Amino acid sequence: MLVDGVRDRLRPDLRVHVAAAETKFWESPDFSHVSMPPGFPDALRRTAKRFLHEYQSQLRTFEEKHEVAPGVLVTRTGGHTPGHSVVRLASGSDRLTFAGDAVFQVGFEHPDWYNGFEHDPEEAARVRVRLLRELAANRESLVATHLSFPSVCHVAVDGDVFRWVPGPWEY
Repeated sequence: MLVDGVRDRLRPDLRVHVAAAETKFWESPDFSHVSMPPGFPDALRRTAKRFLHEYQSQLRTFEEKHEVAPGVLVTRTGGHTPGHSVVRLASGSDRLTFAGDAVFQVGFEHPDWYNGFEHDPEEAARVRVRLLRELAANRESLVATHLSFPSVCHVAVDGDVFRWVPGPWEY
């Protein structure tokens, strides 16, 4: 949303729904629990400051859950960042969960592992395991930022680990 020209193409009444804990965190981020490569924390601070400034009037915060529109529910999970959230979409009997940064490829086989970008590593692992168990049980489709294209999948349980089962891709 900060790429040159994008804001000019957005509707002026755009609302950006974000967990209150997330905006509070990015106002003064603490990177003491992460192990990011040099330069990342400073770049993230600059980007967050710019985003909060440019979209301040359009931010709509929520505490735990918020129905953005009928069939679109955003829920704060925490872990990756204090206000990390997942978005659940429902249309008829179809369901899709967008897990953002909560799930990454290696996290299926090693759900207790975490990466250097997670601000509360232990909570991030708990969130991931809870989410993967839930998705395996209800067979809801999953899409996440760091999964391979097309990234839509189902979750299967295989002993103590999970499996990423690619969903069909129709184009």
